[in-house]
Amino acid sequence: MSNISQYNYVVEPFSEDYCGNLAWGTLGNMILRCASMHAGEHGFGYPQMIAIHHVWVLSRLVIELDSFPRTDEHFGITTWVDRLYRQFTDRHFSIVRPDGTPYGHATSIWALIDTTTRMPTDLSQLPDGGFSGALVPDKSAPIAPMGRIRLKNPILVQTHRAAYSDLDINGHVNSIRYMELLLNHFIPEEMKVHPVYRIEMAYCLESYCGDVLQIWHDADPSDPNRHLFEIRKETDGSVIVKAALLQR
Repeated sequence: MSNISQYNYVVEPFSEDYCGNLAWGTLGNMILRCASMHAGEHGFGYPQMIAIHHVWVLSRLVIELDSFPRTDEHFGITTWVDRLYRQFTDRHFSIVRPDGTPYGHATSIWALIDTTTRMPTDLSQLPDGGFSGALVPDKSAPIAPMGRIRLKNPILVQTHRAAYSDLDINGHVNSIRYMELLLNHFIPEEMKVHPVYRIEMAYCLESYCGDVLQIWHDADPSDPNRHLFEIRKETDGSVIVKAALLQR
């Protein structure tokens, strides 16, 4: 079995956005699904991990596209893991056409959490060496890592009460749902001319049904096309997500 796997898709009409492209939210969920399938095929997916009282938690996600798959176009998502740290691991992705040329790439960081203690696990202590045999050490991240996200003069631009449709199977607000909320900041007609091409997400805390989420926005002083965001819990101001969205 290859340590690099590819999963193939087609852009269905229900998965496109206002501009006729594969929607960011759909792509994000496909990327996370590919991560889950690849991990399961190599023995460290959800069923294997939950059996030893552990679960994978997404810490960072960066997606950057040069262009988007459009309605009825076929595309694939390849994924692999290149490095293993004590408490984190990298996972990378390429979104490719049928001929192998890329639409873009993604990179992510994951932690393995002990469901009893809620603390990160030392990955080197996993049974049978964990998944060290599944690494691709000579194939590093195909895009730049997340940049610095620091809001100096934030403005409250949106408030959202988390509800049933926001939740995943664990009862938390879905990781990709936060991305979709941030995209609502942009004007539809503007997105046709100046589309978002790169999204950087840093997941700090979980949120739950009924939580009121405040979305704060600031411009990056060094790049007017880089929009900075924080999603905070209204009750105590704690930061749930930090993000940057870049427009062309």
